[in-house]
Amino acid sequence: MLEVGDLAYDTSTQETVRIIEHAVLWGIHSYRVLNPATGETYRASEGVLRPVANTVTYDEDYLRFVMELARIKNEVAEGVLTPLSRNLIPLPHQLHALNRALANNNVRYLLADEVGLGKTIEAGLILEELKTRGLVRRTLVVCPTGLATQWVAEMQEKFNEKFHLLLPSDFDAIRKVTEGENVYREFEQVVTPMDSIKPLEQRFGWSEGRIQKYNDERINAVVNGNWDLVIIDEAHRVAGSTGDVARHRLGRLLAQASPYLLLLTATPHNGKSEPFLRLVRLLDRGAFPNEKSVVRSQVAPYLIRTEKREAIDNKGDLLFKNRATHLVRIGWDARHTLQEELYRRVSDYVSHTYNQAVRQKSRNMCLIFLLIIMQRMVTSSTAAVRQSLERRLAMLEGGGTQQRHMNETDIGETDIEDGDEAAFEAPSLNDRSEIAELQDLVNLAQRAELQYQDAKVETLFDTLDAVLDEGSRKVIIFTEFMATQDYLKRLLERRGFTVSILNGSMSIDERNAVTVEFRTKTDVFVSTDAGGEGLNLQFASVVINYDMPWNPMRIEQRCGRVDRIGQTRDVEVYNFMIDGTVESRVHEVIEEKLSVILDELGIDKYSDVLDSEACDLDFTNAYMGSIGRPQAVEKSAGRIEKELREQVSNVASYQEIIREDKDLGYLVGVESDFDVTAALGRAFAHYSAWRGGKAALPLGLALDSPDAEKLLHASVVQDRSADVLSVGIEDFPNEDGWFMLWELSIADDRRSTRVVPVFVNDRLVLRPIAGRRIMDALLRPGVRLTVGTASNADAETWARLEELSQDFAYNDFKDLSERHEKATRENHDKYAYALELRREAAQRVGIENIRAAKLARIEAEQAEMEVSYAKERQVLPEFRCMLLVRLVES
Repeated sequence: MLEVGDLAYDTSTQETVRIIEHAVLWGIHSYRVLNPATGETYRASEGVLRPVANTVTYDEDYLRFVMELARIKNEVAEGVLTPLSRNLIPLPHQLHALNRALANNNVRYLLADEVGLGKTIEAGLILEELKTRGLVRRTLVVCPTGLATQWVAEMQEKFNEKFHLLLPSDFDAIRKVTEGENVYREFEQVVTPMDSIKPLEQRFGWSEGRIQKYNDERINAVVNGNWDLVIIDEAHRVAGSTGDVARHRLGRLLAQASPYLLLLTATPHNGKSEPFLRLVRLLDRGAFPNEKSVVRSQVAPYLIRTEKREAIDNKGDLLFKNRATHLVRIGWDARHTLQEELYRRVSDYVSHTYNQAVRQKSRNMCLIFLLIIMQRMVTSSTAAVRQSLERRLAMLEGGGTQQRHMNETDIGETDIEDGDEAAFEAPSLNDRSEIAELQDLVNLAQRAELQYQDAKVETLFDTLDAVLDEGSRKVIIFTEFMATQDYLKRLLERRGFTVSILNGSMSIDERNAVTVEFRTKTDVFVSTDAGGEGLNLQFASVVINYDMPWNPMRIEQRCGRVDRIGQTRDVEVYNFMIDGTVESRVHEVIEEKLSVILDELGIDKYSDVLDSEACDLDFTNAYMGSIGRPQAVEKSAGRIEKELREQVSNVASYQEIIREDKDLGYLVGVESDFDVTAALGRAFAHYSAWRGGKAALPLGLALDSPDAEKLLHASVVQDRSADVLSVGIEDFPNEDGWFMLWELSIADDRRSTRVVPVFVNDRLVLRPIAGRRIMDALLRPGVRLTVGTASNADAETWARLEELSQDFAYNDFKDLSERHEKATRENHDKYAYALELRREAAQRVGIENIRAAKLARIEAEQAEMEVSYAKERQVLPEFRCMLLVRLVES
């Protein structure tokens, strides 16, 4: 008679089951059984159940099935299942990101590596792993427009993943072809630009109905796309300056639309807690109830970050090359008298008009923006400022001005080359006076262009001749304006240079084509800031900042285009500055003040600050406050010194919050060629053959397929009564003895399981290293085996084998237990901390009954959480023998 706990063979289902209940009623024996392969429990009669002992016959197919299954179980427990040696070899920090992201089932992370470390690759690795596990089918990538094609290309090139780029301009065409209303549901993997789908609240001249239709076609359609994984690149943009701006609303909606979320940004923290709090709340609102929760211990479980200084290659060497920065000072001489006069006169025009406009800035933000553009253009090129003066004059003379809504936030978020049209249409403070002044300036600009080429051009030619003479160098020239870009292209080509250009007006296809052209054909690449956003140009090694941005962070971003993974040469940066200009003096003063502040705080790298978006519009205020008033430079720069000092002093504290302690050395040279789908295919083929079916070819088998689930849930247990396999391994030196696979588990999840190979020789001496080597040999492709049968071990030998195996597996048990305890404790602690912060906030509520209700709810949540924690943290070890083999010399 079968007893509770016995294994039995169900002849009706042809499956091995375990007896969990036995009942006798009116002389009839019935049993409740558990099918370990499926987790199903059901009732079975005595007549269909047979004792397992001596009913199982083992053969070579069974051996190979169990060996493959053991490897799969270990790989699933360790995390990475996808083969990593496809079209890329991940670097140690990228493998680290993959391991961290897959450390638990709640894949919602902030990937915050510094610029140039390959966050796109990390996201692709995580995507591949989630797809392999059957957890992800539909993926959405949201990114700035300039990065969209890069995402599509990298996913195709590196991972062979087809992503569809969806733009609002394509919606009608897609609907005609698919006849579907929601275009986002027509594709399983989509890239879409961030600003093309952010919600609108109002737009000049639009009705509520039109705005609603616009939102329905964009953000509402995206949110209702049934995504499994959402990836937001440059995610600091959805943190928003307030919780209500359009990009942050977009982020909140997307965060709620998918169980898995990856936020990618090199600048997660700008020195202020509020935007960072909004960002991490997208990952887990419950864990971050208020600013007090923005502490390192609370942030750490959600953040994955590597800094450039710690990044290493697969040989363990530092990953990044050196960078040298050269300040190139340029002076006006007798050939440039009209250019110098034009600079002074335009600065006067900007200064007095700007001061008047600021006094009415609520009504004149577009005009303020125009004046900022003018002042930056006058040091860029004569051609650029002349064209702008002409456009402004034509607009005023033609009566084409109109009032447009623009605020300081809009100015901060608008690229100059994208937003200048509205600025040129800004109403004048005094039409007649401004027209007369502009006519004089246009005339002067035209004469200055004819006098001589711009002062910076000769220095540019000399610099290019010097760096290109070194051979195989490629040069990127950055300017802020398309007019300057056109001017430089004409001059450079006349001089014999081969030139490519890129700016924000180009389509995605044009961007791709010109990048390829630069890589394969041309020597010089002239790009605007908007055009260069997101480019990977590490095949170039020289950056010339023809225009110096007012915000020094822009310079760091430009250098990041070449100073990134794959750069093989030291990077040379040349910053052009015209002496005698207010820009030169303000830049010099700000640099001096920044240097003093960094020195006082012990910060030795500008990039530690400039990568952090420490300050932005304050630089504009400093420059504009000094225009036309050289004596005010110190005062204007001094106005931002306090805020600059305060924000830079925050660098140490917030960098501590986003710092991740790790040693990447253990990942040097680590790469896996394990393919779980192929392994599952082999395992299922051998299993089918053992069960008497036709042996299928070892094709891939998806991890979430029914057949795979059946194998992975299988409770394979060695029959201690049946004959065992006798195995010899060709060309493998071994003693005679017992080879075993023991399945150790401490909790009911795959990550808490490990299969331990053990070898004990005939003298019952444990050989600690031999078990792993034998397992590797049995799994070696094409290995030839000699397989027969042998008598099972007797009870005394079984007892000794089990004792030795348990002793050997104790370290594995401790490791699994510590991991399990750490994971459950971290999860408990982060929510306990959040509850405590919510409790503190509730206690400050002034109305007693509301305060009491809030505290009661928190106490109930606390009690529920503690019960769940007590259950989850239990360690319940099981140790069962999956396989016993009599190993003999081949």
